[in-house]
Amino acid sequence: MVVNPSKLAVLLGLLICGCQSDRTTAVPPKTTPISAGAPKSVNAAIRNNSLALLSDLMNDEKDLSKILIIKNASRELNQLVKDISNTAGTTAKRLKALAKQEGLRGENTALPPGEQATRKAIAKTKEHVLLHSKAAEFEVQLLLTQAEALNYGTHLASVIAENEPQPRRASEFTALSARLQQLYARTITLLRRPEMEQPKKP
Repeated sequence: MVVNPSKLAVLLGLLICGCQSDRTTAVPPKTTPISAGAPKSVNAAIRNNSLALLSDLMNDEKDLSKILIIKNASRELNQLVKDISNTAGTTAKRLKALAKQEGLRGENTALPPGEQATRKAIAKTKEHVLLHSKAAEFEVQLLLTQAEALNYGTHLASVIAENEPQPRRASEFTALSARLQQLYARTITLLRRPEMEQPKKP
């Protein structure tokens, strides 16, 4: 299949933009069920902002499997990519319905200009690396971007759960955090495979 390089660059750019995250925490948190009867102290601003950020991330991640059309990957990575896309797609629909129900708007994701510029610079660098890498090196770079995205999503879902006043919905986001954490763990496992240590020769 012949793929227009400009289309490939656009796709990679969209995927990478969704992977820019707050890197102050390297390991996803342990998720614990929230007691339905326990009183909670919640912050609506944090909850709504996190919902908007998670929605943006999931909308980017749901298209991840499209990269398999233009790049070859191992069987394990193919399955992981499809599982990430499916989880993100389902979550994106749920968040869209929730935003419509509560009248939430996308501007809740507004970031300082310096942060926006930095994220764009990082995304441009990663796009170049993914676009020009091959074989095992491509897999390593893709796994690294997904580790960042899943780590970020795990924490966003956890923060939403902590600041969600409705117990049933809080449990829903706790479960989502656990699901994203599982995907993160699978990503790290693939990164630790012996064949990932050195790029394969073309």
